[in-house]
Formats: sequence, C-alpha cells, structure tokens
Amino acid sequence: MNNIVRNKLIEVSKNKSIISYQELCNACDLKLNMRDNPSDRGEIGRILGEISVYEFENNRPLLSAVVLSKNGEEGDGFYKLCEDLGLTKNWRKLKEEGIFSIQEIIKCHQYWANN
Repeated sequence: MNNIVRNKLIEVSKNKSIISYQELCNACDLKLNMRDNPSDRGEIGRILGEISVYEFENNRPLLSAVVLSKNGEEGDGFYKLCEDLGLTKNWRKLKEEGIFSIQEIIKCHQYWANN
C-alpha cells in the first residue's frame, strides 16, 4: 500500500477538504498524468482502491472518497469498488443516486478530524 498517498488522504480528510486526482498525484510526487495517460489513471485507481480496501477492512470510511475528478465527481472505479466490497449490488445505480459519495466524504471528514 502507498502510505504517502494514504497519509495525504488522511490530511485532506482532517482538513475537511477534497483533492483532485492530479493534485493528489502532484502532492505525492507520483509523476502520473491524469489528463493525457490512461495507464496513469489506471495506476492511481489501483493505488486508491488498495487504500480503500484497507480502510474498509479496518471499519473506516473509504478514504478514496475525498479524491474527485476536475468535474467534482467520483470515478467509476470508486463505485465499482463499492460493488466489489458488497456496499451495493449495482455500482451504476449507486453513482446515479449521487448521495453515497457525499455521505462517504462526510464520514471521512468526521472520522479523521476526530482521530
């Protein structure tokens, strides 16, 4: 697991904020280009997924929720992971409803601001 990225996400959560994929990559010196390189987008998705699985297994909110696209949305990978973790039976429906990601961001902010 990438602890540099995890620690940055904890910091973002403690500050009750959000961060874009590219800002996260830059802040953690990952040298990934979200705009121009699909394989880089896959790599950040893999890193974030691993962190969120770890958080889920330790009964904490999904830290990757605080990472949004430049359009202010969660990536499909976030919702697919939710389906893989058993949090939903249909990731597309969860995404369309639009409330889960907001709730998860709030949970991250509350949890990490108090720990």
